[in-house]
Amino acid sequence: MTYKKIGIIGFGSWVKNAYLPVLSEIENLNISHVSTKTEKSLVTAKTLINNTDCKFSLDYMRLIDDKQLDLIIISVPDSSHGKIISDVLSRDIDCIFEMPLSMENSESKKIISKMSSKSNIYIPNLEMSHLPIISYLGKMFETNKFGNLEKAKLKLSANWWPGFSIYTASPWYIDVFNKIFNIAPKRVTSSGVTKSKFPTESKGSAILDYGDFFAEWEFDMETQTELSVILDLFFEKETVQVDLMKSEIKSDNNKKISFFEPHYGWPGMKEFILNTMFEKQDRLQHIEDINILQNISNGLKLSLNSKDWHGV
Repeated sequence: MTYKKIGIIGFGSWVKNAYLPVLSEIENLNISHVSTKTEKSLVTAKTLINNTDCKFSLDYMRLIDDKQLDLIIISVPDSSHGKIISDVLSRDIDCIFEMPLSMENSESKKIISKMSSKSNIYIPNLEMSHLPIISYLGKMFETNKFGNLEKAKLKLSANWWPGFSIYTASPWYIDVFNKIFNIAPKRVTSSGVTKSKFPTESKGSAILDYGDFFAEWEFDMETQTELSVILDLFFEKETVQVDLMKSEIKSDNNKKISFFEPHYGWPGMKEFILNTMFEKQDRLQHIEDINILQNISNGLKLSLNSKDWHGV
C-alpha cells in the first residue's frame, strides 16, 4: 500500500508536531489538501506545508470531495469525530483517524457497521502499539520465556486534566495489552478515585479479564512529574518492567529495544506512519480492532457508574 496524495482535516498541535514531521520526511508524498476550523490555523498550515499546489479550506467537505486524494487523516477534537468520520465514510477513500469514533456508543456502532460494509481501509492511529518493543514482548509472552503470565499492569502518569476521559483515552493503552497478548479481554471493570483533586476520571484504574490472568491500567492525570508509561509483566519466573516512552526494559539493566525517536515526545508515531504508507493493510483486522476497543471503552464508561463488570 502506497499513499501519495494526503488530505488532512484539523491542524492542531498533534498534526503540527507529530504527524507533519514524519510525513514531511517521506519522498514522493504530497500533503495536497488541508482543512482547518479557524482562519488562524489555516494561516499556520499555509506557512508549514511545503507544497505550492496544496489546497487550503475552512470547509472539510471540500477536502472530502477531492477525488485526487489517496488518503485522509482526521485529527480533530474528540467531540467532532463522529460527524467528520461519518462524512468521510460517505466517500470512496481510505482514512486514518483517532479513537473514539464518537462520544456516543450508539453512534460509534453505526460507524463501525458502515465501515464493515465498505471496501476502503480505515486505520485507527494507535501509535504506541506499533513500537518494536510491543512485538518483542509479544514473543516473550507467546513462547513462555519466563513461564506463564500471572498478571500485568500498565501505569500512565501525566498532567492532562481537565480534558481526560476513560472512554476517550483507553484505546491507546488497552490496545498495548491486546497486541502483546494477541487476544482481547472477556470483560472489563473500572473505578475512579473519588477523593482526587478532580472528580471521577483524573485518577483511577481499569481491570481487564483475559481469562487466564488479569491486566490493570492505572492512570493518574494530576501528577506534576514527567509523563511516563510503565508496564509490568508478572511472569512465573520473572517480573519484566518496561518504560514504553523510552522502549527500555528496566528490569534487564535498561535494555533498549531500537525504535524511531519521536518528534513530539510520543513514541510509535513514525513506525505507525511508515507502516501505514508502505505496508499492506488488513482491512478486516482494523475493523475487528476498532470494534473490540469500542466495546472496551463503552464497558469501562458504564462500569464507572455501575461499579460492576461488563462483557466485551
